[in-house]
Amino acid sequence: MAEANASEMNNMKDAGVSTPRIYAMLANQKVEDPYLYYEHIVDVKGVLQALFWCDGRSQLDYEVFGDVLAFDATYKKNKLCPVVVFFGVNNHNQTVIFGSALVTDESKEVYVWLLQQLLTVMKEKTLVSVITDGFPSIKFAIEAVFPNAHHRLCAWHLIQNATSNVGNPKFTFMFKKCMLRDYKISVFEQKWFEIVEEFGVAEKN
Repeated sequence: MAEANASEMNNMKDAGVSTPRIYAMLANQKVEDPYLYYEHIVDVKGVLQALFWCDGRSQLDYEVFGDVLAFDATYKKNKLCPVVVFFGVNNHNQTVIFGSALVTDESKEVYVWLLQQLLTVMKEKTLVSVITDGFPSIKFAIEAVFPNAHHRLCAWHLIQNATSNVGNPKFTFMFKKCMLRDYKISVFEQKWFEIVEEFGVAEKN
């Protein structure tokens, strides 16, 4: 989905435009993009629980770069409808969007439904790895829909965990450097064991 269109949708939502009207706008976009896919679910009272959409460009990007999926469900948490973004990285280390959603219900069932929509539109291509914030409902959904995928925490949460569990700024700095640099596996392992030994954290889970 083009950034301008996504921004327009967010502005409409912030201005109080109803979800059905936003949904209608998606329908109008489908005239321009015949591959645009969108689905929604409602609860027993007819209230929207989730709206998922994915354009043709996103489907092409997933076909090529969809081995690793990052799953961000924290955007605009203070709003009524958090925006969920499924994204990855292309061969130029640029972020590519695979799909997006609005959710009013962050239950396990809704996240399972979202991942099933992603799997459907991407012609059942499965993932090798999924990176998330570790939210329990998301963890459950990944295990249900992509049981063979490796589920890992995102770098930000790993750094937060290291900071809170070790409590040494120098360790956090070295940990971050080791984790984010582009090392070969053997070099990474050597540096990791050196850090663990230097700071005496081998016994810390």
